[in-house]
Amino acid sequence: MRRGRRKDRSEPSIDKRAAEIGSSNGEQRRSSFFACYLLCSLSPRHKGCTYIGFTTNPRRRIRQHNGEMRSGAWRTKRKRPWEMILCIYGFPTNVSALQFEWAWQHPVESLAVREAAARFKSLSGIANKIKLAYTMLSLPSWEK
Repeated sequence: MRRGRRKDRSEPSIDKRAAEIGSSNGEQRRSSFFACYLLCSLSPRHKGCTYIGFTTNPRRRIRQHNGEMRSGAWRTKRKRPWEMILCIYGFPTNVSALQFEWAWQHPVESLAVREAAARFKSLSGIANKIKLAYTMLSLPSWEK
């Protein structure tokens, strides 16, 4: 038999209460800033290495990637330090930003970007990733 205090299920969890503090009518406040970014390694050994990601807070995220804060991406741990060279924002929802991020990371596989990506000689390198992002922003999926 388990002993201990039974959790009262009628009471909202701490996470839900924290999200509701400061919001009107008990509605959860959500971030309206969604961005995709391009990082470039500043390490001389990893010149030209890039990383594409999603964030709601670019300043915090670059600090995480550089190891100043916890929860950085595993793929960026070895090639520190990083510099954020491009930040694309203005997405209406986190879903559209995450879709853009995935398409930017996988341009050959993405149905939305595949045709445009086929026109590029190479998809690697900083300049080509920036050109690809610019091209993607003019596609029907993200031009709004």
